[in-house]
Amino acid sequence: MKAPDRLTTAGGYVARWALDTAGVLLAMSIGTFALVLLARGDPAAVLAATRAGRPATPEQIQAVRVELGLDAPAPIRYVRWLAHACTGDFGVSLRTNTPVGPEVADRLGVTLGLVAGSAVIAVVVGLAVGVAGAVLHRGVLRGALRVGALLVTSVPGFWLSYLLVLALALRLRLVPTSGMAGPETWIMPMAVLGLPAAGALSRVVAVTLREALDRPYVRAAQARGSGPLSIVLRDGLPNAAGPILSVAAFAVGGLLVGVVVVEQIFAWPGLGAYLVHAAGSRDVPALQAATLVMGGGFILANRCADVLQGLIDPRSRRRWAR
Repeated sequence: MKAPDRLTTAGGYVARWALDTAGVLLAMSIGTFALVLLARGDPAAVLAATRAGRPATPEQIQAVRVELGLDAPAPIRYVRWLAHACTGDFGVSLRTNTPVGPEVADRLGVTLGLVAGSAVIAVVVGLAVGVAGAVLHRGVLRGALRVGALLVTSVPGFWLSYLLVLALALRLRLVPTSGMAGPETWIMPMAVLGLPAAGALSRVVAVTLREALDRPYVRAAQARGSGPLSIVLRDGLPNAAGPILSVAAFAVGGLLVGVVVVEQIFAWPGLGAYLVHAAGSRDVPALQAATLVMGGGFILANRCADVLQGLIDPRSRRRWAR
């Protein structure tokens, strides 16, 4: 394919990617706005009662509603919010009366650090256990790895959190029960997020790699005298990269959902805890911004997996060209 043709193909792919991403984020924002409208309670009443320090009067509630623009019809409120959001202005939090953008930015760093550490655990442990499950012969060790992966994948995150707190913090007293005071406080939150993702990834790695190692080119490599490690790294994993990268991207994106529970349990001041507090007070601007950031992170993880798959597997590049 000539260079101009490749550029045209890449440009079309980027344009489709941008349109798909914008459509998903738009649908996500509409869904969030609609769910908040359907929830019980009146954010104006909550805010008026908070300001007054006692149950608010109807006049106080109406004054807050007019101040926040909540007296306008819902479609008009959403269009106003969307117009400002497109310029980077996500409005003012109804709960804290401060701009939402800086609040989200401050908490995003905490969440990204937690997700990054958990993703490293998920990828390293998942690949190691999956490769071991693919190359080992049937036996006790292979069965133990398979059962362990199934257990950590099946246990709910909140239950795994309580088990780790009971074992590591209360019984052995190795780490604090909660907080974000140092490296020792990172162990349990990252383990709770990373181990279930590692279990799911390991099963996909084991199955796809075992299938790849049964192909004729692997037997040809063995006949040429290639070592087992070279065959796995050079012939097996690149040809099994498609499903592995897809599951890894989905698992890493899913970590952004898991932080909502984990940050609450371990008292981390991240975006997940911010989202929970905003939902409790029906803080629509904060909810919209936090949902868009988390949704954008999930989409970005999957798009990065598509790019990596194209770099590793030439068949993906040919599909893009078509």
